[in-house]
Amino acid sequence: MINQKLQDFAEAVKPTGNVVTKATLDVYNTVVQRFLPTPAKIHYLFNLRDISKVFQGMLRASKDFHDTKTSITRLWIHECFRVFSDRLVDTADVEAFVGIISDKLGSFFDLTFHNLCPNKRSPIFGDFLREPKVYEDLTDLTVLRTAMETALNEYNLSPAVVPMQLVLFREAIEHITRIVRVIGQPRGNMLLVGIGGSGRQSLARLASSICKYITFQIEVTKHYRKQEFRDDIKRLYRQAGVELKATSFLFVDTQVADESFLEDINNILSSGEVPNLYTVDEFEEIQTHIIEQARAEQVPESSDSLFAYLTERVRNNLHIVLCLSPVGDPFR
Repeated sequence: MINQKLQDFAEAVKPTGNVVTKATLDVYNTVVQRFLPTPAKIHYLFNLRDISKVFQGMLRASKDFHDTKTSITRLWIHECFRVFSDRLVDTADVEAFVGIISDKLGSFFDLTFHNLCPNKRSPIFGDFLREPKVYEDLTDLTVLRTAMETALNEYNLSPAVVPMQLVLFREAIEHITRIVRVIGQPRGNMLLVGIGGSGRQSLARLASSICKYITFQIEVTKHYRKQEFRDDIKRLYRQAGVELKATSFLFVDTQVADESFLEDINNILSSGEVPNLYTVDEFEEIQTHIIEQARAEQVPESSDSLFAYLTERVRNNLHIVLCLSPVGDPFR
């Protein structure tokens, strides 16, 4: 029975696979030419990693939920919107992207955007409604809103959190599913751009709670500078790399008391290593906590190897969510 299901799934997807690859490359090439970076849109930067992100989403398909051309194509539409459209900042650009997707659907799939998405919105996919997790098409907004309200109530009942009174209208729900999609993937990190008070932090906290992560945030005081920030990074590394607690690090542009903060965050994102983070004594203390697991995984017991091992553990358990405002020059 299982083999038959797999065979049916393979047959349904097979004619679509090559087409999806060609369509994705075509979308990427069109987007790169159409949406160029400007002083007001400096983050309109697309590269080959974006293609891989589309396929990373496609590979989350389940044979029990994506076994037809229509279901696979809706998943493809969703991933293209998340990877490309979510970076666009005005209505005209979003409408232009819808036009690109509509064109590719007709060229490659012989389908129309209107038939696949009658409400003219991209599909919503998520993996938090079922156990075990299934990345599925969330077509029933009422069920989705109920699940979000339940998650919010659970968050508000958690110890040591400030309760949030959120109105979960459709756009807020869509934003939460976007954040969950990114930070729910291995080493998924996110940039949220919006003016202060638009709900970036609240939605990120709720999304982190849905993913069963601990939200880590610094508290900036009058005398908070590089040393205090490094001390917080050490706490973050202990939590994610030693205690192996899945953690989302929520960082807001108003907390940039020193430019060096951004350098450290950039290092964490690019390699996971913050230069000169630990003194010799501090790292020896860290080693005592990870040495047994390192031996079990046959990691050499040199300081460099153990530091690399710690870094890998941190990167596997840490998700950074940056909240920046597009207003003014600091964002540029």
